[in-house]
Amino acid sequence: MPELPEVETVRCQLDAALPGREIVSVESVDPFILRDADAQDLPGLIEGRAFGSVTRAGKFLVLPLQGDVYLTIHLGMTGQLLIAPRGAEISHVRFSGLLHGGEDRLVFRDIRKFGRLHVTLGAPAARLSGLGPDAWIGDWDADFLRSRLNGRTAPLKAFLLDQRHLAGIGNIYADEILYGARLSPLRPAGTLTRPETERLAREIRERLGEGVRLRGCSISDFVDTEGAPGSFQDALRAYGRHGLPCASCGSPLVRTVVGGRGAAFCRYCQR
Repeated sequence: MPELPEVETVRCQLDAALPGREIVSVESVDPFILRDADAQDLPGLIEGRAFGSVTRAGKFLVLPLQGDVYLTIHLGMTGQLLIAPRGAEISHVRFSGLLHGGEDRLVFRDIRKFGRLHVTLGAPAARLSGLGPDAWIGDWDADFLRSRLNGRTAPLKAFLLDQRHLAGIGNIYADEILYGARLSPLRPAGTLTRPETERLAREIRERLGEGVRLRGCSISDFVDTEGAPGSFQDALRAYGRHGLPCASCGSPLVRTVVGGRGAAFCRYCQR
């Protein structure tokens, strides 16, 4: 599933390409992925409106249009947002809108159909109100993190995946963050000491920042708006590496399950 660095990569590209351009026509939309609007009403809501600056909230993209209309997009597990030539053959298209000039279009491609396109008036999708601050550039610090951790018995990885605390961390970056912070994914969240919490806070921003610099992780389906993969997969130290040696101590990384999600970690270095 695309996480904060992947979504930020797409946001940067969309923000360079879309502001000021109109959606001339809705070419297609799959009602299954559409939320807060009906498919038959979509052309009247968005056609002829120009995009404003593209923003992001955790793993969500927010594409504002003239007239106080908002497209809020979650890429799900396999979603891709592409700016593609009009004649390009693309499979599994869930939304396609022709852009002003007629030479290219905005395409939401999603093989597994877990992605969502919210179309709302006046504000982005209401579901964003339940998110915590942005895990990479949000207004939070170690003290905030400590207040959220306090008293919680859930495993630390489950805490990181809960978007109500910090928004944007998913399965891949949680493993990488915990490996860098030398903390076990199984550790009860409320047992962290102040130095451990400070270490975790630093690692969250650093690992997400590294993911952004490397333009995301393309283990599976992620590509940017031009169809190019990221390279964070080449920097992985924990995720998906169970059975391989720990980069610090050489012991094989082990795999466990936390809240239904796999987690790879070093049982010696991560406590």
